[in-house]
Amino acid sequence: MLKGFEDAFVDAQASVISLGLELLSNSGKEAEKIYIYLYRNDEMDYINFFFEKEGKLYTRDDWFSSGEIRDFFYCAKDDLDNITNVCEAYDAKRPYEFRLIYNVITKALDSKYNYEDIVITGDKNIFDLFEDWFDECGKNITK
Repeated sequence: MLKGFEDAFVDAQASVISLGLELLSNSGKEAEKIYIYLYRNDEMDYINFFFEKEGKLYTRDDWFSSGEIRDFFYCAKDDLDNITNVCEAYDAKRPYEFRLIYNVITKALDSKYNYEDIVITGDKNIFDLFEDWFDECGKNITK
């Protein structure tokens, strides 16, 4: 891996997390964790997010207006473009799928990537993949 790639790659993802923190701050909401799902292939971009507070998951629609959600998506798409640009600049393979979990309390970022275009090769659509992850996260909450 080229020197500097990892820092640039993490910084690009941190920018998406910052959007989630800003959304919370601007709306006066608080959460213990921010979950962000990103998917990009040649045909589409998919961005979704949800939050954890007091042992419960809250979807974007639970907490935010359509305008706030639209603004988040617009900025997150720019961040997804930046992630792609970082990978291209360092000639690194870009994941198709990103599952980002940011712990607001500890300030720790956990990220999982998938380098296969599972929307094309798998038997589930993007909405099912996101819902599966949402359900999985709900089962893993420590109350």
